[in-house]
Amino acid sequence: MTMVRWLFRVLVGFAVAIGLLFVVARFHDGPLGPIPGGALVAGELVTQPVTDWSFVKDVPEIELQLVSQNRSRTVWILEQGGEAFIPCSTSFPPGKTWYRLAAQDGRAILRIQGRRYPVMLTRKEDPALGGLLRQEVLRKYKNVPPGESEAWVFLISSRPADK
Repeated sequence: MTMVRWLFRVLVGFAVAIGLLFVVARFHDGPLGPIPGGALVAGELVTQPVTDWSFVKDVPEIELQLVSQNRSRTVWILEQGGEAFIPCSTSFPPGKTWYRLAAQDGRAILRIQGRRYPVMLTRKEDPALGGLLRQEVLRKYKNVPPGESEAWVFLISSRPADK
């Protein structure tokens, strides 16, 4: 019986520690890996419009904050012909909802290699673009998220920081 109590205490302690990590992450400047974080405040704010996003071709992940939210998340970024895109699986990880909010109000801030970019996200529903970007996902990430049922793609374009 003592072993069961000890095991129970360890499991409860582990659950509390994970819960605390998620709470602390909400106040952190940016996400902690896959754990959503607070607003993106650190880093140089790039105010010049970006017309060529080719510098993100081999950047594996970036941080994204929707202007309508005070939290951020880690996402993939794809580049094709100087344009940048954020792909989003609608089924993995479960419970994700940011993509719906981005479709309604696409104003966002991206933090790429320590620099913040005010951007507009616009959902693209072109099947040909989806196939092209799928090839880029396989090149860059070597796989696609498990349980893939649908993926949304957002085109990234610069916007003034004050709008």
